[in-house]
Amino acid sequence: MVYFFFIFLKHIRYDLSKLYYLLKKKKKRNAYLFDTLTSEELLHRSYQCLGLKDLENMRTMNLKLELFNTDNQIVQTDGDVLKAFEKRQLKFKAIWKNEGKKKLVKNALVVMIAISEYNETTPWPNLKNVKNCLKKEMKFTFVYNKSPKMNKEDVEEFLDGLAFNYKLRKNTNQYDGFIVILCGHGDDGNVLVTSEGSSVSIDKIRSSFNCHEMESLQDCPKIFIIDACRGRNKPISYPVVFRGFETSTKAFQMHGHNDDGFLTIWSTTKGHVVSDSSLLSEHMKGVITEFHKKNYTFNQMLHQIRDRIRKSKSGEWYCVESQDTTNYDIIFAANSST
Repeated sequence: MVYFFFIFLKHIRYDLSKLYYLLKKKKKRNAYLFDTLTSEELLHRSYQCLGLKDLENMRTMNLKLELFNTDNQIVQTDGDVLKAFEKRQLKFKAIWKNEGKKKLVKNALVVMIAISEYNETTPWPNLKNVKNCLKKEMKFTFVYNKSPKMNKEDVEEFLDGLAFNYKLRKNTNQYDGFIVILCGHGDDGNVLVTSEGSSVSIDKIRSSFNCHEMESLQDCPKIFIIDACRGRNKPISYPVVFRGFETSTKAFQMHGHNDDGFLTIWSTTKGHVVSDSSLLSEHMKGVITEFHKKNYTFNQMLHQIRDRIRKSKSGEWYCVESQDTTNYDIIFAANSST
């Protein structure tokens, strides 16, 4: 374990422009002057202090550094770094972590159902954000409902046609990722409300693509992103300056499960409403466009998305929740073959 120490030369709130970075390792001290301090710069400087033997161990053992503050919370975003310094936590620790398996997604099929016409006509801005990010930037195959008004039968027919139209039963197009985005009104029981006031089960949609129902996608990451209410309760907001993230570990499984390989993301937690804004898709577009070029994993990008939503106007309406049954990290890369 390596410990890092930081000393302020000049401190004005949120201004960390003059900062010396000191590393104590094997009784050696190296000083670096920062123009700005970000999580990326902090990690970059940490790697610069490693010796040749450390770098060789990283390569052979597939290791990476993770930084933690004195409260044992992972330091992963710019907000985490600023929060630590605001609390005068000048000591960090770096821990080696095995990177585990990774899956590169560069030929994904993206399916979006965006329902924006109900009894009242409400524009739904998510479609533009998602298309700009996943179709134009990433060049993934992108399919969506052409009409913003969809009854229950329309949704079911749309989903029934996916397997045939895109040859999913044999995965003839060799998709390496499957992304489903559902936007509209929702309610208790994890349902998507359709234009005539009926509903379809989101859990049923998801299960139709599990390892048993769609064996051809068994090895593909399946990402479900749902931007919809999950109940009638309004969230109770409270002032938050910064938000840290705790690490979590998952037990190793010896046997497979039908629901392996899913990463499900909800715009809010069970029982709560969410505002009719496009904060989730807006920040997804910005974060994915910026950070896929830096080889960030999708989970790392999800932290950035949460952090940006928290700092946004109306961010208190969102509490992004993720449910992960994958045993690998997902990395996006633009499809260069199209």
